[in-house]
Amino acid sequence: MTAGDESQERVRRPGGRAAAVVAAVQRATEDLLEEVGYDGLILTEVAARAGVNKTTVYRRWPTKVALVTDLYLSRAAALDIGRDAGNLVSDLISLLETIVTSVNTPAARAVLSVLIGATLDDEARAARQAFWAERFRRGAVIVNRAVERGELPPRTDARMLLEDACSPVYFRLLLTGETLTSAEIETFARRAARRAQESADNDTQ
Repeated sequence: MTAGDESQERVRRPGGRAAAVVAAVQRATEDLLEEVGYDGLILTEVAARAGVNKTTVYRRWPTKVALVTDLYLSRAAALDIGRDAGNLVSDLISLLETIVTSVNTPAARAVLSVLIGATLDDEARAARQAFWAERFRRGAVIVNRAVERGELPPRTDARMLLEDACSPVYFRLLLTGETLTSAEIETFARRAARRAQESADNDTQ
């Protein structure tokens, strides 16, 4: 191996190791959230579960709010809105199905229970806002597609439409604990699309 190769190897290793540490810590955080919930989460236990030094965790995530915030945002950024299904209703159905799948784990429910908690400090509230802002930003692609197809006017409020479609799903999953059928998911998607179109028609009258 030449000196240049050795230098490149040294550059690659820290980045690769850093990514591996983040992944391990996030997996450990999800596991512990599932087991003990947010209130029982302790950074030293996260470090032990992840197999990393506790100073490594504290250096990057000085508080558990910072750690869970990072987890929130990485999960929000990983939201798969799916391929272009060709129309607004189908795209919304795909999104709602993705939400059901992503929320339907104890770890995800533990994280989301923090997001809807009423006793959050300022840092946790900021994390919650950042999480949902990222969710809606990514979901807005669906609305933009519909606008480009001519299904919705350019002035359509993407967040309002997405809230209309997603709210009953989150209500069922996180509050009532009821299951959702494919028919109900389709109903929520069609209703949200219809309301957005009706609102646009009313604005033009």
